[in-house]
Amino acid sequence: MRLLAGVLLLASTLTGSTDPAAVVDGWKSSPVYVEPTQKALVSEKDAAELAERVSGHDPAIHIAVVPAAVLNDGSGDNSVAAHKYVDAVVDLQKADGVYLVVFGGAITWGSAVGVDTPIAGILTDELGKHSRSDPVGTLNGLLDQLGVQKAPRGKPGWLWPLLIALVVLVAAGLGLWWWRSRRGKDEGPALYRPSYEVLPDEVDTVQERRATAREDVTRFGEELDAADVRLDGVDTATDVQAAMDAYADAGRVVDGEPDDDKLREVRATVEYGRWRLACAQAKVAGTPAPARRAACFFDPAHGTSVTDWMYTPPGGRPREIPVCSACRDRLSGGAR
Repeated sequence: MRLLAGVLLLASTLTGSTDPAAVVDGWKSSPVYVEPTQKALVSEKDAAELAERVSGHDPAIHIAVVPAAVLNDGSGDNSVAAHKYVDAVVDLQKADGVYLVVFGGAITWGSAVGVDTPIAGILTDELGKHSRSDPVGTLNGLLDQLGVQKAPRGKPGWLWPLLIALVVLVAAGLGLWWWRSRRGKDEGPALYRPSYEVLPDEVDTVQERRATAREDVTRFGEELDAADVRLDGVDTATDVQAAMDAYADAGRVVDGEPDDDKLREVRATVEYGRWRLACAQAKVAGTPAPARRAACFFDPAHGTSVTDWMYTPPGGRPREIPVCSACRDRLSGGAR
């Protein structure tokens, strides 16, 4: 039995082509295949994390990211072309399971072969929760709904609250020590903006940006500790586990000496963790889960985007990007 669903995402600016046989061959070494020209869309790190999640899962889950150009089969209909392509891949793989194919950001198509899984409904639901420019978030959300757990980190159960409290205390102490040390300034813009208000000159050096990142992670840990959610709840366990994983991941980074690229990853990780915690709290309250959107394309310091906007960069091709309310008003020529 096959349940198929196509979900439009982002107009692709990439080119290239991939034979279905190349995808199936790639799956021999990993359940996640990313065609080389698509690594800007799904990085090697993202692919490795997705592969870690789905490896050994029953039923089997196969993920592929291929150029949107493979949809140019002459039919003129992306949905028809995607359907045919995924069918060809499934026929070559010759195995039951869940198949997910991202076509260069243009379409994500799902197929459940021999598995009673409502792929159509899940894909539609996840599209409503994520920015169209976030296929990795969409895939992770889909895996969450399928009950695919992340690889275990640390010890589960009653030790989690104790471990969180200890990490919060250590992080708070380190953050205070680094904040007081505040070594000499270096040049460059304040690339890390925390979730709490600071003056621009408070994050002029990389040491100061590390300190604000540690404070950000500490505050997130305190929010987790005080959150009104059931750690062992049937409905909230997946969201709470994801939030704690995000907290642990961010904590490991700020415990070292991260550069600005790593600090930007910390902010994204903390934002993701806070969203998953908010999802758990919404389930407890019986309210709809909050939508998760990407940061503003023009400047992440503008905060979370509110909509997608068709934009043509100088000398580039039109594409849809996530923008904040201020940038949307600027692009539209006036307030809305």
